[in-house]
Amino acid sequence: MKPTSRFNLVDNKLQISKKNQILDAALQIFVKKGYSETRMDDIVNASGMSKGAIYHHYSSKRDLFLELIDFWEAYCFPDILDKKYKNRTASGTLREIVKDIIATFKKKKYVFLAELEIWSLANHDEEVRNKTRRLYMNLLKLFSNIIADGIDKGEFKNINIHIASLSIMTSLQGVIWFSIFEKSDLSAEEYLTEVMEFIIIGFKK
Repeated sequence: MKPTSRFNLVDNKLQISKKNQILDAALQIFVKKGYSETRMDDIVNASGMSKGAIYHHYSSKRDLFLELIDFWEAYCFPDILDKKYKNRTASGTLREIVKDIIATFKKKKYVFLAELEIWSLANHDEEVRNKTRRLYMNLLKLFSNIIADGIDKGEFKNINIHIASLSIMTSLQGVIWFSIFEKSDLSAEEYLTEVMEFIIIGFKK
């Protein structure tokens, strides 16, 4: 039984790695060509995997795109619930989130351009819209928990948690502007860092 369990674990990790390879390639293609113009063959070529391997995991372009929304969340915010945040102040946690976003922006800016494609399709597809809503509700819940913790510990004023969470999320989405318009007197890092400091100052007692 032990060898079988070990081999199953290795196989599961391999399958996850393959799916991530497919999803990362698809993310880039959807950003480059748009959802409507993207074909499964484009994703096959970009991923470097066989068509059979792609269709083993995804039956259609739409099926792949739906999972891509979950992949986008995990890719953009991979360590938000990691232990390294547990012993930080609420302000420190918000600053760490900004650092993670900046790191992702510098490494793979197209991740944020993909959000525009998600929004576009969500406007016409109810299932995409529902998954996108769930994604943003998760983020709002995360920010709400951080703010509530700051209020409970006396770090933040007794502010409206829902409005405060929305202010964080909409401000962070400003990074998309820097993804589209590369030339600017202000860098994405400067913008995100400063806007979070403005927010924290407004929250603090």
